[in-house]
Amino acid sequence: MRQRTYLLLLLLTTFSLFPQAPTAAQSTADEFFNRAVDRQRDGDVKGAIEDYTKAIALDPKDADSMNNRGNAFKNTGNFKAALADFTTAIALDPASAAPYINRGNVRKLLGEMENAIADYTAAIEREPEMTSGYYNRGSIYKEQKRWVEAIADFTNVIAITPKHARALMNRGRARFELGELSAAIIDLTAASEIDAGLSEIFRWRAETYRRMGKRDLAAADERRVDARKK
Repeated sequence: MRQRTYLLLLLLTTFSLFPQAPTAAQSTADEFFNRAVDRQRDGDVKGAIEDYTKAIALDPKDADSMNNRGNAFKNTGNFKAALADFTTAIALDPASAAPYINRGNVRKLLGEMENAIADYTAAIEREPEMTSGYYNRGSIYKEQKRWVEAIADFTNVIAITPKHARALMNRGRARFELGELSAAIIDLTAASEIDAGLSEIFRWRAETYRRMGKRDLAAADERRVDARKK
């Protein structure tokens, strides 16, 4: 029903510059949800929150509306409301990974790192092929200098998405910190071949080359970093 409604709205908007508000007879949870999605996509976060709230009033057990409203609240900086919505979405649909990821993201922003790790772990358990759970948890492990655990998570990201430049870069950084310099160079070089515009890759590769005593290679990478600052 929700997908059919969404497609219908897309067709209707081709004949009008502005989406029409549903009449009382037409107002269903799906219609409010679909309009909220459009508003959120267009940057109208306040309008999206209003429509998600109307959808929830009509269908209080709609985990998708609750999860999406939580994201909208997060975008406004209302983290307390976002956490409440994600927690409710989890209660309504405990098998879904998305609200755990989203709640983990807010908890990370609030500095609640262990709670964020717990949420990312729960998301991974529910959807092992979702890279964001591993990547976000690995990023916290990196911040905490838990290098072995960070490497394990970034390795899982790379196994699912081999061309994930940031995962390769971060694994290379972790390997550098553990003294695995040759392995770090392999990761950082692979990352540079995927995203040559990410200057942090070259900064860490320069550090690695310098520690290996390869000053010329280190200097070349440092020049690349300096060139991107201009």
